[in-house]
Amino acid sequence: MAKDYGVEYPERPLMSVISDLLGIPHFTTSRGSTVRSDFLRGVAGGLGIPHARADGLLKDDLLAAVVEAATHEPMDPTLYSPGGTVTDRALQRIIDGLIIHGSPGRAPSLTPPIEQEVPDGDAEEFDPLELKDERDRRLVEIATREGRDRFRSALMEAYASACAITGYTAVEALQAAHIYPYRGPATNHVSNGLLLRADIHLLFDRGAIAVHETSLQVLLKPHLEVTQYGALAGEYVRRPHRLADRPSAAALRSHREWAGL
Repeated sequence: MAKDYGVEYPERPLMSVISDLLGIPHFTTSRGSTVRSDFLRGVAGGLGIPHARADGLLKDDLLAAVVEAATHEPMDPTLYSPGGTVTDRALQRIIDGLIIHGSPGRAPSLTPPIEQEVPDGDAEEFDPLELKDERDRRLVEIATREGRDRFRSALMEAYASACAITGYTAVEALQAAHIYPYRGPATNHVSNGLLLRADIHLLFDRGAIAVHETSLQVLLKPHLEVTQYGALAGEYVRRPHRLADRPSAAALRSHREWAGL
């Protein structure tokens, strides 16, 4: 019996955003939520890549063509995944490119509409393009929020829902902190994050708290050492079990040097 792809293998959220931004049909996935080649061909068409060229490409080459057309940059080799899998990171890179550059015949999504003066007494003319711009902004906001939600969920799993510095376990107070500041979806990597209690997150972002990249000990600015936070000085940051989830030494060093600690 044929599979009902729309039910058993639903569309991934970032696929939906890309389809809406390009104005192409929506596509469902195959087994294991795998992005199918026909979706990439649809995206290629929306980006102005000729059908004859897209149809002749293998999946990895098709992904590269789509990413390069969207971003106007060479394909980042780290976006490839074994077995021809298309990751959310690759999909987000396409979205980022559409945000910055737009698509053929369509302005970049975040470019605000040009305001024109309306003569007194004349009604402002309805412009559906402005509604499209607003809709695109909402789609971008949704994609960004989903990316950050996934980042927090990944950190919650990596740190067993406990603050990496205090061990605090009230889920409502735990936040996903970027070690290297947020610079788009690529920085939403578990090794560039720490799960921190909200107040610790604020102090970390302001450079009052840092973590040494080799000892993984907590460092404090002098003015904090004479407060209740002083008890944290020299404490060791909790480490995830998976090596791949542990905080990046390079990111921690960059943050510590920026903080002057």
